Amino acid sequence: MRKLIYIVTIICLSIPSLLLAQQTEMDNRQQFALAESEYQVGHIDSAIDMLNQHINTYSGTLKVSAYRLLALCSLAQDDLTNANKYVDLLLKEDPYYSISINDPERFAELIRNKKEGKTTLVTASQQAETLEEAPVPVTLITEEMIKAIGARNLRDVLLAYVPGMSLIENTNEMNVAMRGVYTSGQQKILIMIDGHRLNSYSTNTAAPDFSIGLNKIKQIEVLRGPASSLYGNVALTGVINIITKSGLDVEGVKATIGVGNYGQYKADFLFGKRFMNTDFIGWGSYYQASGEKVFESKADGYGLLPLDGNVILQGFNGKPSFDLGFKYQWMNFYAFYNYQHAKMIPTYSTSVFCAPYTYNAYRSIDGVKPGHSRFSHRGEIGYKNSWNQISLKISAYIDAEENNNYDIVGDTIYPIVSIPITATKDTVYPTIGCFQSLNWQDYLYGVSSNLGFNYKSKNNEGSILIGAQFENYNLYDSYMIVGNKFEEILSTYSKEDEQIKAGNELSISSFAQIKNKFYNHFIINAGFRYDHKRRLNHKSIQALSPRISLIFFKPNWDMKLNYSKSFVDAPYFNRNNILAIYKGAENLSPEYMESIQYSFSHKMNNLGLLYEGNFYYNNLTNIIYNTPNSDLAYINAGYLKSLGLELVLHYNLKNFKADFNLTWQYLLDAENYSTTRDKINSIPSFTSNIILTQKILCAKQHTFWIHAHGNIISKQVTTTSSFAATPPIYKEEESPARLLLNLGIDYNWKNLELSLNAYNISNTTYFQGGSCINLIQQPGLWFLSTISYTFNP
Repeated sequence: MRKLIYIVTIICLSIPSLLLAQQTEMDNRQQFALAESEYQVGHIDSAIDMLNQHINTYSGTLKVSAYRLLALCSLAQDDLTNANKYVDLLLKEDPYYSISINDPERFAELIRNKKEGKTTLVTASQQAETLEEAPVPVTLITEEMIKAIGARNLRDVLLAYVPGMSLIENTNEMNVAMRGVYTSGQQKILIMIDGHRLNSYSTNTAAPDFSIGLNKIKQIEVLRGPASSLYGNVALTGVINIITKSGLDVEGVKATIGVGNYGQYKADFLFGKRFMNTDFIGWGSYYQASGEKVFESKADGYGLLPLDGNVILQGFNGKPSFDLGFKYQWMNFYAFYNYQHAKMIPTYSTSVFCAPYTYNAYRSIDGVKPGHSRFSHRGEIGYKNSWNQISLKISAYIDAEENNNYDIVGDTIYPIVSIPITATKDTVYPTIGCFQSLNWQDYLYGVSSNLGFNYKSKNNEGSILIGAQFENYNLYDSYMIVGNKFEEILSTYSKEDEQIKAGNELSISSFAQIKNKFYNHFIINAGFRYDHKRRLNHKSIQALSPRISLIFFKPNWDMKLNYSKSFVDAPYFNRNNILAIYKGAENLSPEYMESIQYSFSHKMNNLGLLYEGNFYYNNLTNIIYNTPNSDLAYINAGYLKSLGLELVLHYNLKNFKADFNLTWQYLLDAENYSTTRDKINSIPSFTSNIILTQKILCAKQHTFWIHAHGNIISKQVTTTSSFAATPPIYKEEESPARLLLNLGIDYNWKNLELSLNAYNISNTTYFQGGSCINLIQQPGLWFLSTISYTFNP
C-alpha cells in the first residue's frame, strides 16, 4: 500500500513538469516555425535574431534544425565564417547528419567539406576556398590551437605551428625569421588583421609581440612563401592574416585577468553582439612584465666597454603593451579601428657598447622609457556585396603612428677619441648615462577596390579577380633629443634639422588573378601585381610580382607546384635619414625574392590523420646590407640562395589532439649575408615542434584539459663581434642543440575558465643569436595563470 501511495504521489508531482516540458517544446517549435517563415520571405536578420534568442532552449532534432537554418541564413548573407560555425555546431549535435534533397548545394558542400576535414580560407586568393585549393602552402591556426600552447603573444603561436619560422634575437624588439630571412626588426613578413596591414610604413616592421592581443582571434592564416602578387610591398617571405571573431562568436562579455612571475600582469576584455542587421565586437588587452634579470660579468661582455651588471629578459613596462579596437558591420557596410602599443625593455645598451645598464635610472621622454616603441592608430571603412556571379569590395583607410627610438649608449662610457695617455679602460669619466631619443610622426591614407567575377561551364569553373590601390604616405614631424647623466638634456633637434626628412610618397598598384578549375581535379591559379611608387626624392620605382600555381587534387590528397616573386621596398626611415647608424642611400633599391615550391598532402579520415609536406627553393637578391665601415650604414649588396623541407602532421581524435611539424633548411650560396659555410647564422638546420592535448575530464558542464609543447632545435652557428679588443675580434660561436618543454592545464565550468601555463619547465639556460653582435641569454622558467568569465545576457 505504501509503495502504491509513493508511486501515485510521484506521478502526481511529475504531471506538472511533464505538461510544462510539453508546452515548452510546443512553444519552441512554434518559434522555430516563425523563424523559418521569416527566412523564406527574405527577412534573414530577423530569422537569425529569433533563432539566437531561443536556441539554448532547443534540444534534439529541433536544435539540429535550428543550426541548419542558421547556416542557411549565413549563406544567404554570403557570411561563410558564420555558416562554417553553424555547420560545426550541427555536426557536433549530429555527427551522422545526412544530406537530403532539400539541402541547397552550397550548404551540402559545407557539410561534405566539414566531414572531410576541410576548412575555408580567405587569404591565399582573397576569396573563400579550401586548403586544397589554396595556391601556396598555408598554415591554419585556430583559436583552440592557440589555447593548446598557452600562447602569450603572436610570436609564441608562429614559432610553435608555422614550419620555417625561427626565433631570432634583437636587443630592442621581438623578432622572427621566415626560412632564414631576417633583419634587425621583423620587416620581411606582412602581418594583417582582417586584411588590414599592421607593418609600419616608415620602417616596414611589425613585431609579433603583445601589441597584438590574442583574445580577439578566431583563426590565423599564414601564407608561406612570397605573396606580393596580391599584397604588394613587405609580403616578401610570407603573409600572416589574423581573422578576428564576430559579435555573434561572443554574444556577451568575456573578461580575463592573469598574473605570473617576473611582474607579469595581463587583462583581456571582449564584447560582442549580433542584433538584426548589425554585428559588433570590441576588444581590449593589456600586458606588462618587469622581466627576468640575469647577472652578466665584465669577463663575459662583448661590447666596447664590458661592465658588471644585470640584463633584462622579456621585460615590457615603462608604459604597458595594449591592443584596443572594434569591428562593426551594418548590412553590407563595415568599420574597423585599432589602437596598439608595445615596447620591450632593451636587453643591452645600444650599438657597439652592448653592455648592461640601469633601465630605471633613465628619464622618461613623452612618457616612454628606453626602447623602441610604436603607437599605432588604424581605421578603415568599407562596403562589400555580391550579386549572383559578381562581388565587390571598396574600402578607405587611414593609419597614423608615433615612433620613438630611445637608445641608450651606456651607464658609464669613456671617450672613444683622444683618450688621455694616462687613461686606462677602468678610468671613470664624467660622461655617464648617455642617451638619444629619435621621435617621428606619420600618417597614411589610401583606398582600395576589388571586383570579382565567377563563371561556370560544363567542364570547368573559376573566378577572375581584379583590384587597384592608392596610398599617400606622409612623415610630417620629427625631433631628436641627446642627453647625459641619465636625465640631463644636452641638445634638441627639430624637424628643420632633418634628422629624418619630412615629406610624402605616393603609391599606386593594380593586380589581377584568374583561378580556373578543370574537371573537378585540376586548378590553375595565376596572377600578377604591378606597384609604382614616387619617392620623396621624386624618383620612381616599379615592381612586377607574378605568381602561377598548378594544383591537382582528389578527395583525400593533393599536389601543388608554385612559382612566385615578391619584393619589399627599402624603408623610408633608412632612405631619408642622416644619422650614421641608420642611414642608407636615397636610391636604395627594393629586395626581391623568387621561390619555387612543391607541396603535397594526404588525409586518412578513418584515422583522424592529416599529413602535409612542402619543398622550396628561395633566391633572395638585392639584399640591403649593413656596412659599418662605409659612409652609409646600408647599401644593396647581397644575395641568399637556400632550400628546405617542411613537414606537418595533424592527429585528431575525440579527446586527444596532436600537432607535429619539422623544418630542414640548407644554405646553397650567399654573399653579404650572415652565414658560416653551409649554414645561415643563428638559424637551425632542423627545428621540430610537437603539441599534445588530452581531455582528462568531461562530466556534465566540467571539462579539464592538459597540454604539452615540446620544441627541439639543432645546434646553430653565430658570428659574434667583441669590440672590447683592438682591433675587434670576430669569432664563430656554436649554440648547442636544445629541447624546451612547456606544460599547461585548462579547466572549464559553465562560463568560467581557469588556466595555468609553465614555460621552459626545466629552466634550461640557452642563448640565441640574431641581428646583434652577441648571443643573448633566453628566459628561464616562467609561468602565467589566468581566470576568465563570460557574461551572457
